[in-house]
Amino acid sequence: MPRHDGPRQRLASSSSTSQRISQGDILCGINAVREALQAGTRRITMVWVAERKSTPRISELLTLATDRGIRVESKSEVHLTAIAGTANHQGVVAFAAQRMPLTLEDLLDRLTSRVPVPPIAVLDGVMDPRNLGAVIRSAAAFGIGGVVLRTHRAVGVTATVAKAAAGGLEYVATAAVSNISQSLERLKKHGFWVVGTDEDADVTCHTFDFPSPLALVFGEEEKGISPLVKRHCDVLVRIPVVGPLRSLNVAVAAGVLFYAVTCHGEGLPSRLPCRLP
Repeated sequence: MPRHDGPRQRLASSSSTSQRISQGDILCGINAVREALQAGTRRITMVWVAERKSTPRISELLTLATDRGIRVESKSEVHLTAIAGTANHQGVVAFAAQRMPLTLEDLLDRLTSRVPVPPIAVLDGVMDPRNLGAVIRSAAAFGIGGVVLRTHRAVGVTATVAKAAAGGLEYVATAAVSNISQSLERLKKHGFWVVGTDEDADVTCHTFDFPSPLALVFGEEEKGISPLVKRHCDVLVRIPVVGPLRSLNVAVAAGVLFYAVTCHGEGLPSRLPCRLP
């Protein structure tokens, strides 16, 4: 493996609704709104809840909002759906200050000041917003410091992504880049080892000695990592499977790799309790 030098970021009218939404982020769903309230990393100006809908989880969320001096209003399910742009909001919608993606350099400035430097996930063209949200959710659970996204032919951070992330966006920074290959080379210059995922790789993730700092690269849903991006990886690893299907959904694969990296960093066994090829 090559070595790199360097240190090893009802509203008044439908038009007013559109204006407000254009100036911030709409968060949908109990988990996404609750985590945004608890994290306190950005300003939330309004929480809407469905009329005549009360559960212990919603009551807890409303207590969090009122304790923080955030305005709460009851709206019809139809109105919430109009605000959210989706019916999949669980009766809770919030308006928050917009979270803009960082540049790669800003992300690196933010992460390389931490000890140890947390891993970074790099997504080479993930298209499904629910997959992206699930990757970010797993990243938050396993201490991944940031997720690098491609700006073209890939999904960006949307309300659907935020809901699927279930609050993970409040804890995981995202960076947007136009060229994944060039970004990997910049990561190497900052001392990162670049590890890609490929189902045909010779090395398995449960036997690999993950270095640090680390960038994990995942490909798009249909074709995986592009051949060009693979050439910029220091090593490729695969997730060993025992069933007839060889490939995993990108969000599932990311969760498995994040777990393996976490186990390695904590000195825990990452081998699965079964015999793997």
